[in-house]
Amino acid sequence: MKITILAVGKLKEKYWKQAIAEYEKRLGPYTKIDIIEVPDEKAPENMSDKEIEQVKEKEGQRILAKIKPQSTVITLEIQGKMLSSEGLAKN
Repeated sequence: MKITILAVGKLKEKYWKQAIAEYEKRLGPYTKIDIIEVPDEKAPENMSDKEIEQVKEKEGQRILAKIKPQSTVITLEIQGKMLSSEGLAKN
């Protein structure tokens, strides 16, 4: 099994770098972990709802281009379902 973490934009924040380092430390002995950062879309301030959707669409296409057809995809999103470590392992 190989784990790929896809991120939109550069992982600049210290807490994200620390989180990824922790995943690599814990999972590294068992699997290969790749980090892929896709470019974020330059977005002006005060965008309309339509412009926000266009930005999301472009970034989404960049993400989809990096996902192989046979991949299992697990997303980390605000409105997503919380999984325990055990629940994640079942997926």
